[in-house]
Amino acid sequence: MNPERIVLGRFTLEHRRIEVYQLAGGSTTSVRLRRIAPEPAVDLGYINRIGSPFARLHLYRAEWPAALRRVAKEKATAIWHHAARHEAEVEG
Repeated sequence: MNPERIVLGRFTLEHRRIEVYQLAGGSTTSVRLRRIAPEPAVDLGYINRIGSPFARLHLYRAEWPAALRRVAKEKATAIWHHAARHEAEVEG
């Protein structure tokens, strides 16, 4: 059985539409990236220890230049920070 995906947000990177999500019951300091457009949807990779100086973007197969990797990591991190703040407001 696959764990539920909790979508934190989406962003556009060049021609790609990318979804940032976490797995229910998984680490709250890890996010996964999935290209949802153009079709077909494909998992791109993940960032663990997000929000820390040790966070690193791990890609499964995409060979992106350093600048594109940096932008993807920054956008995913911003979405994660926004989601974490929103959750704290709801629970707090």
